[in-house]
Amino acid sequence: MSQSSLFLSHEQLLEVFNLTHTATAIHVGETAIIQAANDSMLRIWGKDRSVIGKSLEEALPELRGQPFIDMFRKVWLEGLVLSGKDTAADLVIDGKLQTFYFDFEYRAIKNDAGKTICILHTAIDVSERVLRQQAVEQALEREEALQREQTLNEELAATVEELATTNEELVATNEELQETQETLHVLNNELELRVVERFNQLSESEKRFRTMAEGTDIFIAVADESGNAIYFNKLWVKLTGRSMKDLLDFGWADLIHPEDRDRYLNIYLSALAEKKPFTGEFRILTKKGDYRWLLASGPPRFHADGSFAGYISSCIDITERKLTEIERLNLNKLIAASSEFIGIAELDMSIQYLNPVALQKLGWSGISNRTILDCVFPEDRLMAEEILPGILKNNTFRQEIRFWNEKTGNPFWIEWNGFAIRNEETDEIVAIATVSPDITERKLYQEELQGINMEMAAANEELATTNEELAQTHDDLVKYTNKLSDSEEKLRQAIETGRMGTWSINPNTLEVTMSSFVKDLLGLPLDKPAEIDMIMKAVNPDYRNMLFSALDNAMKNHLPSDIEYPINNLINGHEKWVRTTGRVFLDQHGKAAEYSGLFIDVTEQKLDELRKNDFIGMVSHELKTPLTAINGFVQVLQRKAKKDEDNYAAIALDKTHSQIRKMTNMINGFLNVSRLESGKLLIEKTNFSLGELLKETIEETYVSQSSHQIILNPTCEVNINADRNKIGNVISNLISNGLKYSDNGTRIEITCKLHHTEVEIQIKDEGIGIKPEDIDKLFERYYRVQGNHTISGFGIGLYLSAEIIERHGGRIWAESEEGKGSVFHFTLPLN
Repeated sequence: MSQSSLFLSHEQLLEVFNLTHTATAIHVGETAIIQAANDSMLRIWGKDRSVIGKSLEEALPELRGQPFIDMFRKVWLEGLVLSGKDTAADLVIDGKLQTFYFDFEYRAIKNDAGKTICILHTAIDVSERVLRQQAVEQALEREEALQREQTLNEELAATVEELATTNEELVATNEELQETQETLHVLNNELELRVVERFNQLSESEKRFRTMAEGTDIFIAVADESGNAIYFNKLWVKLTGRSMKDLLDFGWADLIHPEDRDRYLNIYLSALAEKKPFTGEFRILTKKGDYRWLLASGPPRFHADGSFAGYISSCIDITERKLTEIERLNLNKLIAASSEFIGIAELDMSIQYLNPVALQKLGWSGISNRTILDCVFPEDRLMAEEILPGILKNNTFRQEIRFWNEKTGNPFWIEWNGFAIRNEETDEIVAIATVSPDITERKLYQEELQGINMEMAAANEELATTNEELAQTHDDLVKYTNKLSDSEEKLRQAIETGRMGTWSINPNTLEVTMSSFVKDLLGLPLDKPAEIDMIMKAVNPDYRNMLFSALDNAMKNHLPSDIEYPINNLINGHEKWVRTTGRVFLDQHGKAAEYSGLFIDVTEQKLDELRKNDFIGMVSHELKTPLTAINGFVQVLQRKAKKDEDNYAAIALDKTHSQIRKMTNMINGFLNVSRLESGKLLIEKTNFSLGELLKETIEETYVSQSSHQIILNPTCEVNINADRNKIGNVISNLISNGLKYSDNGTRIEITCKLHHTEVEIQIKDEGIGIKPEDIDKLFERYYRVQGNHTISGFGIGLYLSAEIIERHGGRIWAESEEGKGSVFHFTLPLN
């Protein structure tokens, strides 16, 4: 998915703009031409969208003589911000000129040069508040008038002589009170009408929002000011299979992938605490049982009075983009780990990229200001200068040539394969790439053969004298050949008996030869030659590219292959799992003469393995749910025990919590094994400080372990590119392993060493040690050292650690002496 597809269209932006409760409009020019206005502003004006594009005076002629038009002109010309509160404005609504009161702001929006490009106009209708205040003030005036009336009555009672003169004042006061009461009655009626109208407007706005939310392909959710969900659109129900009630009861959080849950919830809750926008990515479990990647974002909502109202969050499905990123990461890892010389150059021959092997072979520390010709041995550069321009016409070339190591000055031979990289849209050549195997050994062997040939020529005379002896042994050779044929027939029968078959491909003609067992397994005719197209139809589509890649590597790079994949019989459709092993056989010139191997039916073994992994994954996942609940209750009881100062309960609960952590670690280990063997254990690399990770891991270990002394020697401050969580798990597992097999009071010593292209971590303990016969088996799945059954464990920690390090392109091994302790080492490549 491209980056541009993540942005909302103009129409979608306007739709969101119209949903804001605050009346908002955008004006340009001295005459305040209306560029845009949301529904709330149009309701205040009493107008429809026909006013868009008109000046403020044309759209609202009743504003002539009022100060607003001049205020707009002043804001535009001087780049100011003008605002007001409880400001009266006369507007024509439904053909009647009425007075309303507003809190408003005219804000000049400027570009980078400081020039005003538009005016942002916001307004809040506070007529209800102002009218209510006026009503209160009039009530106070009436109360004061009543007090004045009382005073007058007392004065009248005291002075009858002044009755005639004060009687007129009393009548006037009564008339004023009557007018005040009538005005107050009118204001109360207007206030009630405005409340009813505002309620209807809010109801209509909510209906429009729900209609839009249910009609979009974006996942919409609404949360209140406490962060609790109050609405999910139907897409959420369709995706998760959960009912609306379950989703509203925080039933969406447990669907988030365990590796993403804490991170995303921290993002959401942190934003909620600060009432700020949030954005985050996470995987969510669908009703189909798989995970989809979602990108969530949510701006905060605010009430008209400025108080926080919650979030309207939206999510889009970015699964395809994430899978593409993972695929690209794996491809980059494959290129970086390749043993071949791989490079990319511009059309001017300047180098853009060299993989680590290429840099090492050349003795270079970088590629800055380097060209392809710098790689070529000086004596061969004239030939290279003649070859390279042809790539712009012929697109490919293959040439045996010498490159050289600048540090040692020694040349080495490569089979230089060059091809052009084209722009997919214009088909223009934009770069040159090379994928070239080292053929130094073969070239040296050829040179050695030339010397041998000279010696052979000299020895021809001697061979002539032995011809008679060879003639005598001819009969013996015929007998040996017959025996060899019998052996080959017996081998073929043994292969077929073991549910295996043979296959062979001619590298020049791509003609395929298969035994009858293989043809029968694929559903191919036994009496006809096998064709690659028909073979590939029987292979599961998801594995065809992998087979083509293996074939390509074998033909070009002479690499062996060992692949497992499913097939469907072309006749009966039955699915089988097979294992194909292959090897390239070269002729005397170093060219591929045959690519052949075995075809083995491994269906039963594969199904057993898949059933086992599914069972382990299912049981481990089901165990985590009640264990999580138990952990939560224990934490509640821990806090209560500390509050009640119940030391016995606190100690018991601490031990319970420690055992829960151990069980959680074991379950996570089984889950990781299941994911690893199902191909679902992902490596997500980031740049981080290795020293900081070591310190954090040791600090976390100290929280639960106080019986040993853990020492971190002066470490190397180095940044690496790796999966931080999984490398942390490896370190934690090796430290825990040392603690488990060491007596209390002993030391665990951790050392970090920098090498040329890698960093090495050593974790040394003073434990019981490991027998020599167990060292090589330590990192096998479920392997446990014999004689240590008193120590808990299932033999998966070191296996997982080895797999994680291998997937990072590193190495892991152990050294030990019985009774004195062990040292575990692992390395990671430097950036």
